[in-house]
Amino acid sequence: MEFIDSAGKLVEKDKLTREVCTTSIWIKEPSLFTVAKLLATGLVNLNRVEVLWRPVTNHLLEVIIHPLNRLREWGIDVITTLVRSVIQYDYSTPLKENQRLQMLLISPLNELSSTSFLDVQQKQDDCVLHLLHSSGDIISFGWPLFLNIIGAINNSQGKLSLNYSL
Repeated sequence: MEFIDSAGKLVEKDKLTREVCTTSIWIKEPSLFTVAKLLATGLVNLNRVEVLWRPVTNHLLEVIIHPLNRLREWGIDVITTLVRSVIQYDYSTPLKENQRLQMLLISPLNELSSTSFLDVQQKQDDCVLHLLHSSGDIISFGWPLFLNIIGAINNSQGKLSLNYSL
């Protein structure tokens, strides 16, 4: 089967489909619906965070390494919003006394340290500073993770300054 392309030439259906798919990858805006739904699901289910936290944050960690800036920005905004919310949530066993839960909730922030995107690192830094200012007294067992994050930030800034000087 043949079709007429935008230049008025006859082309085969398969070739046209490949061109459309290739073009749509670069032109099409990403669907932010799923990222927004992950935020809504996470916020509504804070009382079941131990069950839901890993699957939700794993999906978001995949989103924040996406090459499209807008999708990555949404992903990092959602993950930092969720981390801030779960740290402030009033659990039956106080978070200050629950080491396993503290480590679980802070670990996605620590995993963000492996990304090379500066916008993600900046949002990670902002979230850590916010948590230290607002919830530093609650986070008793999470300090090693925070120190890892701060160390990774310092290392990446050192690498950046080395790259600029070379």
